[in-house]
Amino acid sequence: MAELAVIDLSPLYEGGDAGRRAVARSVDRACRELGFFGVVGHRVPAELVTETRGLVREFFELPREAKLQTRTSDPSSGRGYVPPEGETLSATTRFASPPDLKESFSMGPPDPGDDPYVRFEPSGVAFSPNVWPDQLPGFEPAMCRYYRALGALAGDLLVLTSVAFGLPPDWFVARNNRPTSALRVLRYPPGGHLREGQFPASPHTDYGTWTILHKRPGRTGLEVQSRDGSWTEVHAPENGFVVNVGDLLMRWTGGQWLSTLHRVVPVDTSDRRGEVSLAFFHQPNWDVVVYPWTTDVIDRPERAERYAPGSPEQHYLGMPVGDLVFGKYRASVSDNALTQEERTAPVLPG
Repeated sequence: MAELAVIDLSPLYEGGDAGRRAVARSVDRACRELGFFGVVGHRVPAELVTETRGLVREFFELPREAKLQTRTSDPSSGRGYVPPEGETLSATTRFASPPDLKESFSMGPPDPGDDPYVRFEPSGVAFSPNVWPDQLPGFEPAMCRYYRALGALAGDLLVLTSVAFGLPPDWFVARNNRPTSALRVLRYPPGGHLREGQFPASPHTDYGTWTILHKRPGRTGLEVQSRDGSWTEVHAPENGFVVNVGDLLMRWTGGQWLSTLHRVVPVDTSDRRGEVSLAFFHQPNWDVVVYPWTTDVIDRPERAERYAPGSPEQHYLGMPVGDLVFGKYRASVSDNALTQEERTAPVLPG
């Protein structure tokens, strides 16, 4: 059973070059061993996390009809509300399971501007308009503040990525000046309501570079697959986040850093109202082409199989960020489980 390393980021901010290198070494070790780690000593204000979690809880406790009003007509844009059984994360892997029983709400960049890059295809889908519930006027500003704070933390993690691989600390700056990141808030149902083979969130890997997850400490059902194939519970650190490597970053590092399969299962200690999580998915510029830094996957083909099918050589074909991230997301979206009432409910323009 793998232990979740908890890394204090304080030396990154306070320890100069030596502190930055020390933190980068800790991140490098955790990403090679499990692909998941905890962080504390970050600069995200605790009051912002508390405020955002409270409003997220209020959103999910709105009447079903009110939540459905924040669906868009194009689910693949990754905006607004997705009801239970509206997505199947395992569809992006070789696993098969019924649609996931979670519900979610997602937003993208809050202030993309009016540049043609953000208005026209293909990159325009990454900057689709956000939608908001009329019943919670404080929800939008809190989500936008949280999005920006987590975007800054993701930027710090990218600096550590560069340092870990001997690249200039600002290597990602030009590749991340128009990021396509997404903030997704989720509620997982309490145990006892699953069909056979169904999960609150089925086995999957994340699609981007870094995922930064806030969930309450203790048992919440999040499990990570270890190298030996067993599943390990992941508990969030107090006053911290759970961070994991996504497919893009695994590809960039040539499989040296692991984008690890994970899932959410029901647990007896879950909140009776359902578990709430805040997941920030960092994704760099849409048109950045990702080539691995090394040829390690060629020598270790089992690494390639952990995050995508196909021969190891295929993982050395350059792939634009948008093609990988949005291709996988669209594969996971499922409308076939929606009720007739949900299909005919009014939707906002996509």
